[in-house]
Amino acid sequence: MSIEGGKADGTELHKVSVKIPPFWIDKPEIWFYQVVAQFKISGITAEETKFNYLISQLDPKFVENVWDIIRSDSQSKYTDSKTGLLNLFKESENARIQRLITGIDLDDLKPNQLLQKLRSVATSDVSENLIKTLWLGKLPDSIKIS
Repeated sequence: MSIEGGKADGTELHKVSVKIPPFWIDKPEIWFYQVVAQFKISGITAEETKFNYLISQLDPKFVENVWDIIRSDSQSKYTDSKTGLLNLFKESENARIQRLITGIDLDDLKPNQLLQKLRSVATSDVSENLIKTLWLGKLPDSIKIS
């Protein structure tokens, strides 16, 4: 049995590069989707490897928010860190609903962009009919008529 690339079973060990973007404090859920996508692209499935990449790429001001997890003996440090960061920075249901009702306007958006933005802010329990009603209410009269 020969040793290739540091392994005795004949397989080679390859390092992979994961490109984790800077933490998106305003949209941590979307940021974690990007992180998970990078792990899938790189074939990373091990909890410890995910955790090590997460901590190595996370800005120090956010690492302190998971310091207790870093120091723990947990076998699920990545999952625990993800849950902790989401709980800390994710917008609350009430804040999302309030922003959905009063915090989003047409501004420079096209009508279809406004609708998409409303959908992205809406929680899963907000019906499509309510989203469309809010959307129509935010459109100028000149667009509603045409």
